[in-house]
Amino acid sequence: MARERRSKKEIIIAKIDALDEKITGYANKIAALTDEKEALQAELEELNAAQKKAEEEAQMKEVITIMKSKNISIDELKQMVENKE
Repeated sequence: MARERRSKKEIIIAKIDALDEKITGYANKIAALTDEKEALQAELEELNAAQKKAEEEAQMKEVITIMKSKNISIDELKQMVENKE
């Protein structure tokens, strides 16, 4: 059986084609990872917003508790804040 030899040019072209395929594969992986990263960043932003809202609600509950314990109305609290400014 005689093997057909490829020319140096054919070998180089084949190597370039193989590298192009790898590059395409890596580009697709990068795109998929970028999409995953963006989804995770959006989820993180939602979590941060929810945490901030929960902290604000906790502070408001604390203010209300203090107001009730000191028998302070909203108008009295406003006046106290305005007088301190």
